[in-house]
Amino acid sequence: MKKVFTVCILVFWGAFTIAQNSQLKILAIGDSNGEFDFGWVAQLQKIRLSDRIVNTAISGNTTGFDNLNRKELNTLRNVNSYLNKGDTELAGMDVILIMLGTNDCKAIFADSLKQVPLNMERLILKIKQHGVYRQYQPQIFIVSPPPFGPPEMLIAKYKGGAKRIKYLQKKFKKTARKENCIFIDIYSEIKDTFKNITSDGIHLTPEGQRQIAEIINLKVDKQMQKNGLFGGF
Repeated sequence: MKKVFTVCILVFWGAFTIAQNSQLKILAIGDSNGEFDFGWVAQLQKIRLSDRIVNTAISGNTTGFDNLNRKELNTLRNVNSYLNKGDTELAGMDVILIMLGTNDCKAIFADSLKQVPLNMERLILKIKQHGVYRQYQPQIFIVSPPPFGPPEMLIAKYKGGAKRIKYLQKKFKKTARKENCIFIDIYSEIKDTFKNITSDGIHLTPEGQRQIAEIINLKVDKQMQKNGLFGGF
């Protein structure tokens, strides 16, 4: 009995050590909520201490529009450079996290809302055509954009965005299923309490960013363990 107990302890400790020492290589793509030094990417790094994360999030970034007439804020135009940066700094890639859509829901893009899910689909296809993806086959996660706050919190350029962001949440879920990606629905998780964790109806407070990171962390752990990899200990 004692020998069996000892063997079980050794097996458990060995599995824990493998998980503890494993290191996921993660590329993060996003907008201002990801770029902030207290944003969800930074919060995720605090949780996943053994992992390496390259953050390419840029304030104002969209899935496929030249926001503010700036080409550098169009992920479709720039995703190849993100992948190249990730490969250079990580020397491999296990996970790609994409959280976009907030800026696509600006009032100025309202008439092009139906184009946004198509842009996300094109973005995923472009990633899959890149040599980095073909070589490493990283797991792609599409993270829903967070909700918008109530109208009284929003400045003019985001007015009416709450309905648009809800539309994208449903469409991005379908895109993830179609493209064999994993969907992380932070929208549904935080929508009821969002007004308490946002400063302006768009950007999350440090506490809100931490909540997002925890949701993402659990989903990544679950999926990567399913895929035969460990992380997040």
